[in-house]
Amino acid sequence: MKKKHVLPAILVFLTVQAFCQSGQPLRVEIPVKSGTNPFNHITFGDKGLCLFYPTSNDVGKDSVSWSFVMHDRNLKEQWKQLIPLHEDVNYIKGFSQNNAIYLLFHDTQRNTDGNIHVLMIIPHLQLITEHRSSIPDKAEVVDFELLNDFALLGYNLRKGKPGLIGFSLVSGEKRTFDFSLEDNALLLDVLSDTIYKDVYAVYKVQPSASKNRLMVNQYNSSSALRRSISFENVQEKKILNSAQLVITAEGKGFVAGAYGSGARNRRNYDYYNDYYNYYYYNSFYRRQLNQNINQDNTPVTDGYYTAAFSPSGEGSILYHNFIDFTDMQKYISDPEAIRTRRKADKRANPEASGVENDKEYSLDYRMLIHPLISSKGNYLLLAEAYVPEYHTMTQMVYDYYGRAMPSTYSVFDGFRYKGAFIASFDSSGRMEWNNGMEMRDILTSFLNRKMNFYFDGDNEIILFYNANSKIAFKTINKEKVLEGTALTPIAPKRLTDQPVSEYLGSIEYWYGNYFLAVGYETLRNNALDENKRNVFYLNKMAFR
Repeated sequence: MKKKHVLPAILVFLTVQAFCQSGQPLRVEIPVKSGTNPFNHITFGDKGLCLFYPTSNDVGKDSVSWSFVMHDRNLKEQWKQLIPLHEDVNYIKGFSQNNAIYLLFHDTQRNTDGNIHVLMIIPHLQLITEHRSSIPDKAEVVDFELLNDFALLGYNLRKGKPGLIGFSLVSGEKRTFDFSLEDNALLLDVLSDTIYKDVYAVYKVQPSASKNRLMVNQYNSSSALRRSISFENVQEKKILNSAQLVITAEGKGFVAGAYGSGARNRRNYDYYNDYYNYYYYNSFYRRQLNQNINQDNTPVTDGYYTAAFSPSGEGSILYHNFIDFTDMQKYISDPEAIRTRRKADKRANPEASGVENDKEYSLDYRMLIHPLISSKGNYLLLAEAYVPEYHTMTQMVYDYYGRAMPSTYSVFDGFRYKGAFIASFDSSGRMEWNNGMEMRDILTSFLNRKMNFYFDGDNEIILFYNANSKIAFKTINKEKVLEGTALTPIAPKRLTDQPVSEYLGSIEYWYGNYFLAVGYETLRNNALDENKRNVFYLNKMAFR
């Protein structure tokens, strides 16, 4: 194979230099209080990006101003507007489509004038319009999509059935998409088919701790149910933790997600808490700092599952355990994971071990699932593995008689990222190849998706992530590793800036050969009077 790059420049992310005499990197910094995460952004292709965040300005009773700032592709501010929103709104999801940016906010405390706010931003007109609707109190938003001028909102309720509504951003007309009458259902994904003008809802029905069933509802654009698809062959004790749907043709689709082994070692079974994918909480509602880690029942993940359906009927569900991934131990260096892999090898070859055991082995990892990507008839799924990490403390306590005795307790240190699993599947759900990347030295109180990937030509894929003020990257060709993991630092605003700590770092494709790295950093610079500062940053980076 012909090499396209030469070391040391091979597959290196270079910070783009501003075209000015100072030669400073294309970087925006905004002062921020340490430990907070108020800033959000949506990229808008080569037209730039939108940065938005709540300000400290009060606007009437219980309301604050949110600042919406459009930057061009060189990160220069173009225009901004202040929009008053209730103080209890949470930003949920945003995307750009049809030359506009759509942002969803959920007011979790009141429903007087509607608890759902959709802002439509038309950058070239410098126009922002607000559209409101309502979902039930205490509902948790699962997904937000757009079909024509209708905003689609999927949600779950602790006591009650999932829901899906649509409302027009032009006329305000509201539509309700009905679900089955079955109890114990959880919505996992909503998809708008912009080609065939259908709406899909993926959900699971779970009557017990060890049994569940995957369902897909197909509606027309007027909210009438066209059909309900049931995948009855879900194996017992394989609990579906997430699901994503891609439509491959009219009435034909592909579903993939993560599965786990259910409520291991749990006496109490709380359907909603134990089997709702807590990724939604962590990603959408930003509850990391408020959650009690000892009460966090985020389900563990054993592997990926795939399923396909067609206009004539359902397909079968296939399970792909991470233990069986090719060379898994090369990018997951956890000693316990390696021991589990060896046990699995003995299971697969009982004659060699002398012991026959059909137990389903698990790494007991929790996962942050990325969007399912369709590429040349194949489907790629990426997920980042993490575990909560603790240390043990011991102190002396005294009994009724004054006798000293040691007492131990666990202290939560943070979430330890382990690595990422990427796999490619054909249209029937069979795995074609798999690979992965180790994520080194990441321990944080915040959860976010750090990893990403990029297609470099027909066969090569670059895996990369942003952590510890560096970009780590690796080059693969299906199951082969072309270039091992390498690191490049994120250029600071000043050459004398030294990163002290960081959190919520991420990097994403922007446009052309350019990427956007964002995150929060504490920086030290002894050349300045105030030698320490906390910032939110955006760095434009180029792929060479």
